Amino acid sequence: MIVKKGEKVKVESIDQKDWDKDTGQMRWYKVKKQNKTYYLSGAYVESSKKLALKKYDQAISYSTYWDDYYKDGYSKDAYASQIDYKPIKKEIYKENLMPKHVKSVHVSMDNFINNQKYIEKLKNINTIIVETKNDEGSVLYASDVCKDYLSDPSQATNNAMISKKDLTKIIKEYKKNGFYCVSRIVTFKDAVFAMENPKESLTDHNGNLVVYNDQYWPSAYSRKAWMYNVELAKECADLGFNEIQFDYVRFPDGTASANSKLNFHNTYKESKVAAIQGFLQYAKEELSPKHVYVAADMFAWPIVACDDQDIGQFLPAIANVVDIICPMPYLDHFSNGSFNIDDPVEKPYDTLYAFTKISDEQLKSIKYPAKYRTWIQGYNIDADGVKQEIKALKDTNYPDYMVWLASGDKKDIDRIKSGF
Repeated sequence: MIVKKGEKVKVESIDQKDWDKDTGQMRWYKVKKQNKTYYLSGAYVESSKKLALKKYDQAISYSTYWDDYYKDGYSKDAYASQIDYKPIKKEIYKENLMPKHVKSVHVSMDNFINNQKYIEKLKNINTIIVETKNDEGSVLYASDVCKDYLSDPSQATNNAMISKKDLTKIIKEYKKNGFYCVSRIVTFKDAVFAMENPKESLTDHNGNLVVYNDQYWPSAYSRKAWMYNVELAKECADLGFNEIQFDYVRFPDGTASANSKLNFHNTYKESKVAAIQGFLQYAKEELSPKHVYVAADMFAWPIVACDDQDIGQFLPAIANVVDIICPMPYLDHFSNGSFNIDDPVEKPYDTLYAFTKISDEQLKSIKYPAKYRTWIQGYNIDADGVKQEIKALKDTNYPDYMVWLASGDKKDIDRIKSGF
């Protein structure tokens, strides 16, 4: 953490182009501390110490489970002291209106390009989510960003399927036909970035990259990793996407038992929750001038457990920053007995209903929560199961949904589309 709450800092300079003439808000302040230059977001800078120290976390509830693993007071520090809950009203861009209720499916870049006519005929679907960077680190269009962050940018772009010019044309066609287009960027699971930037990634104490979930991971503490993904997001915004959705915006799961052997390169001594919130604050600040919405995918279990499950995802911290929060309560991710349901896979309605009620309670703890839009399981399920998932969301007053299909192949969509 560079600057603590209530700490007075001297502004070195401001850039005129960072000033919003309509609101009077400064986007960034250039400050100096200990002979180093930093930029502070204007949204979180106050004019007095009293305002800076004002508490907004009184309604935030969290589990203290990780206190037993780390130290007494760890949870309060991770979920409250280091987190900013200042209420900031979410923006609505008049020239980029989000559908009142998003009904969407996820598709690969290949299907986005080659199955456009089929996708546009899907009944009850008004939004398409397309993978633009996958969890191996491949950027699936001919990006110009990679050369600034990778010594060998071809490692990221050698699987590119389309030029920027042609992708822009296709996005325009989708939008002309009434579709809202979302770019899904896998963020902190990226072997390409990690291999080329080991000092910015998860390693052992000898500097060797470490594999988790069959992959190398950039550290979510790394500002270079932050910048790389946000620059890709800005490029996607310029291509015409309405919204940027950050996936794998977390630390790898399952590292707790090996923490002493791992080096996360935590330069600023932040909690994992603070790092994830900080990245999303940075992304929101950088993308807001482009008038695109910012979304973040989130594991279901941190919501159920009411903590971050040691991956940095804590619902109130994330939902206080982004425009859309996207939990992933896939039926087969819940063990038998979850929510007192014998077999969650066999009870799509009951499972989604119970989970969404838990989410609702946590969202009420902040004044301006993100829009809540749920991923639902589209694989290993029939059309009636999908229909039950959607009905549960409607009955909890959160009717937006995104059907997760890894590639969104025609045969997979055909199998369940009558349930949309």
